[in-house]
Amino acid sequence: GGKRPPPAHHTDHSVRGGLEDHHHHYLIMAKVGEGDARWIVSDRQDGTNVNQWHWQETDVLLWCQHKVNKEVLCPANNIKLREHFSSSSSSARSNSDQFIVELMEAKTTGEAYINTRKGKLIAGYELKVVLPFKAKRKKDEVMCEGTMEFPYVGDENADEDVEMEVRVATGTERALGDAAKQEILRVHRPKLVEEMNAFVEVLSKGGPALEKGATPQSVAKAAQTEKPAPAAKQEDPKREAKEKPKAAEGTKTIEFKEEFYCRPRDLYECYMDQGRVMAYTRSECRIVPVAGEPFTMFGGAITGVQVELVPEKRIVQRWRSSSWPEGVTSLVTMTFEEPSEGRTVLKLTQTGIPEEDAYGNANAAEVALQGWRQQIWGRVRQCFGYGC
Repeated sequence: GGKRPPPAHHTDHSVRGGLEDHHHHYLIMAKVGEGDARWIVSDRQDGTNVNQWHWQETDVLLWCQHKVNKEVLCPANNIKLREHFSSSSSSARSNSDQFIVELMEAKTTGEAYINTRKGKLIAGYELKVVLPFKAKRKKDEVMCEGTMEFPYVGDENADEDVEMEVRVATGTERALGDAAKQEILRVHRPKLVEEMNAFVEVLSKGGPALEKGATPQSVAKAAQTEKPAPAAKQEDPKREAKEKPKAAEGTKTIEFKEEFYCRPRDLYECYMDQGRVMAYTRSECRIVPVAGEPFTMFGGAITGVQVELVPEKRIVQRWRSSSWPEGVTSLVTMTFEEPSEGRTVLKLTQTGIPEEDAYGNANAAEVALQGWRQQIWGRVRQCFGYGC
């Protein structure tokens, strides 16, 4: 009637990683990297996603930014938009039009990706587009500034017209601002929404791959080879990135601090455990938590080398984006502190970021910061419930 004693050949109850069968015999599991080589699954270059069996995700945010900012909402490159706004400043318009509206360069933020598998394609995106404008009243040439905003361009609303809002700058005379806002919504909103709807249709059907007349399987290659035209450098006064003075000639540094409800060990493993990284990035990666080992993330879009690893305390990496000029690498340093039990503060500094990417866009530092906050640590919060 008493409890059955454990088998004589195994009396250590502290062993972890084992399973107990219905006869109470312990089945000891091999540690990672140990065991018969015939049964160990290894990475093979010739066996990567054979016949497109696995879903493959491609980040197309850079393509979206170029497409919207430089083409769709840019009158200089969009002849339909240019003709529309040119006619608004001429006598061809109704005399009821009170303003001449000039568009500035748009800013697109958020995330966008294309998943492909065996000929099937699924687009996922959540974008916010802000289009600054200047409106000059015809009768007295008084100027009004503001933004036309598409606050949520998401895949769940792909079959609906894109929502557009108009905001005037703080301090604008109320009568002037209201008149400009009403006229933009009445005269210009239909055309802008039409152009954005066309962009959404292209994105939802494959984005860069569709434009090139390719099959869904070539999305990744098309996105990587897309080369936007060089853009003039612009400083964004509302940039979220906290940029320090240049660490070296021609480079920039970003730094930020994030707080999580978890232990430092949990957060450290979210970045150093390959299974966890694949879970929240939803893409292929190679993570080996050993100094000197190379790593890849987002299907090769991010590559680098582990420089220094102090479990639960510190991570230092050589890090580069595939969109940067050839041979350019940065240095990433992350520290994990626990000011109180169950609360972890992550501090990240990245030095050596190029001023421009390989396509001439002068926003490499801002793109890097958005990537850390949204594509990595933002997804960690959502996936593992560590949000503060």
